[in-house]
Parts: sequence; structure tokens; C-alpha cells
Amino acid sequence: MSQQIDYQILLQEVIKTAREAAQQASETDSPFERGLKAAYYDILDVAKTQAEIMEVPLTEIGLDGVEITDYITSKAA
Repeated sequence: MSQQIDYQILLQEVIKTAREAAQQASETDSPFERGLKAAYYDILDVAKTQAEIMEVPLTEIGLDGVEITDYITSKAA
């Protein structure tokens, strides 16, 4: 397996895990959970922004059709 594919799989897993954790954090609205949502939002925002800059299709990293602001403003979809 090439190193590039390894990095792609790693990034996909980080994004998948951050999305799942953000959804779980959205189940309650404590100050701690709001902090978690903000951290997951930051991770997803950086990944999405860098993918767009580098012209990486969002489908390749698991962010196609994902509105990341949903994770910080209300219950995650």
C-alpha cells in the first residue's frame, strides 16, 4: 500500500471519528459538551478548508454534503 493511500485512510478515519464524536456531544448542552463541539468543529473546518484549497474532492475525505456549522449551532445531523 502506498504512503499516500495510508495518509488518505488516516484522514478519513480522523474525520469520521470527529463527526461521530461531534454528534454524540450534541446530545446534551453542558458547557463541557459545547467546548467539545467547538473542538470538533475546528478539526472538521480545517480539514474541509484545506481540502478545498488543495482541490481534494470532499467525497474522498468523507465531508461531501456535510454542513459542519450544524455541529456547533445545534444538534448534529
